Amino acid sequence: MQSRYIARILFVLLLLLTLPLNHFYNFMALNLFLAYIPFELVLLLPLFVPKRKFEWPLFIVFAVIFILILPNTFYMVTDLIHLNQFGFDIYHGARPTEWMYFTFLVSGVLFALYLYALINMKLLHLTDKPVFNYLIVIILVFTNSLGIFMGRFLRLHTVYLVNQPFSIFRDVMTLLDSRGVFFIFLMTVLQFLFLILIKGVRMVK
Repeated sequence: MQSRYIARILFVLLLLLTLPLNHFYNFMALNLFLAYIPFELVLLLPLFVPKRKFEWPLFIVFAVIFILILPNTFYMVTDLIHLNQFGFDIYHGARPTEWMYFTFLVSGVLFALYLYALINMKLLHLTDKPVFNYLIVIILVFTNSLGIFMGRFLRLHTVYLVNQPFSIFRDVMTLLDSRGVFFIFLMTVLQFLFLILIKGVRMVK
């Protein structure tokens, strides 16, 4: 089975699981949806690669949308902080509820990482110029880290970049202190580490 269909099936199954398991993690449905969108967009991206001059405006619009939404995929890794809602006291045995939600949350994170791997494999084969493709991935890693920082600490959604761009810039500059820079650095390291570890994953077809 092609990887795109595996991703789609997993997305539907996880989304269905959010219905009975939304008591503690009611953010999962939205985060799964936002993490999944970039995957479908990257499958369409080659269709927008311009071959003639008049195709550039549409490509630029599509590329900007993709760049703004892409951080939502790796963002799900930071959802692991919500595991702190449970005590996980191992001296009292395995409590089914705690480990059920643990499995649910980690499944969502693993799915997001799977999507992230497929997205980058697709980007690495976007054009017939490998150096250019690698450069795109490297740039997106840094923009992703900034986007994750904005989403986690400023609680900003992608749409705010369209209707409130100046206020977002002000808020980012206010909050982007040494600790914020360190967080962005760590997210960058995690992304590069993950991409190195998944080297060899076959291309999305």
